[in-house]
Amino acid sequence: MISPNEILDRRNEIKDCIAADAVADAVRRLIDFMRDFHANMEDEAIMISMDFTELEKETQRAIVDRQEAKVNKRQIANRILSALNTAWSKLESKLERA
Repeated sequence: MISPNEILDRRNEIKDCIAADAVADAVRRLIDFMRDFHANMEDEAIMISMDFTELEKETQRAIVDRQEAKVNKRQIANRILSALNTAWSKLESKLERA
């Protein structure tokens, strides 16, 4: 079984990715985190991933301008952090009861 410290480390890795503007890495790690620790939130992580991938494609094709892309990317980063915090809160409650 994975220790609470390992779970916390994985959560912090995702936050570090956001802080470093490595959103693609954060999205991948979020999906892995949800699959491993909070499977009922996996679909939310997948939807965030889809939105980020779509934004990346639109940005590469110049369908959205840079400023709009920046705003959208920040919104996606916020969604990642929100989902992660929700999952962490639920995990923390379970760990405290164990």
